[in-house]
Amino acid sequence: SVAQMSYVLFKDGVKEGGTIVIDPNLVHPTDEDRKKWDIHEIPIITIAKEEVGNVITQSVVALAIANTMMNAIDKTALIDTMLSKVPAKVHDVNKVAYELGEKYAKEAMAK
Repeated sequence: SVAQMSYVLFKDGVKEGGTIVIDPNLVHPTDEDRKKWDIHEIPIITIAKEEVGNVITQSVVALAIANTMMNAIDKTALIDTMLSKVPAKVHDVNKVAYELGEKYAKEAMAK
């Protein structure tokens, strides 16, 4: 799959012990990879499709996961900026996608 090829292409750019989030339905790390990196499995596309109800929101789910795990940008500022880039009619679904991404990231980090 494209996701697996991208994973193989870019994984070595992550320092040893670094965090990698994969969609377990699309990417299959080796046992060696699991020893080298902190790999979290979060089914991003399934969450977008089945829980948010719109597969197009997968990028927002992923954004929320990345920001939650890295604590990079103030959540409110990030959401406000994200919403400023999309039509008002999809604001609610994107907010739901962000909240779900954050929830799954927190669950993954707690394991």
